Amino acid sequence: MSLGFIYPIGVHFECQRCANCCRDTEKRIRRILLSEVDVRRIREKTKLQTKNFAYLLKGETPFKLEMKKINGKCIFLKGNKCRIYLARPLICRCFPFWIEKTKESFIFKVSSDCPGIGKGKLLGKSLFIKLLKLSFEAYRI
Repeated sequence: MSLGFIYPIGVHFECQRCANCCRDTEKRIRRILLSEVDVRRIREKTKLQTKNFAYLLKGETPFKLEMKKINGKCIFLKGNKCRIYLARPLICRCFPFWIEKTKESFIFKVSSDCPGIGKGKLLGKSLFIKLLKLSFEAYRI
């Protein structure tokens, strides 16, 4: 049996470069969860040991680690810019969306506190297919 997926229809999005996705806000604590693929990519980009940017998680399958933060911000955030943008974790690449898995399907959810939602171009099915494929590769879900 193959699983389907559900994605938000009629959503417009354009990144506002606010970096709220990289830090805690009044409405939420930002957790940047990492797969082994994410960690390998970051290590290759930064030449840092894993312990310098992440700590181990237990019971958060498919995630293995979580990004460290300083004062509620990702350690790779400088001003409003990501210092590892090309190597950023998949969870960051997907934001303001995330995927929840049920027995029948994968469901894309939208972060309503992202100021880029409702702005920019209309997002279509092809974007969510791409994000789902990246998720399969990174997290083996």
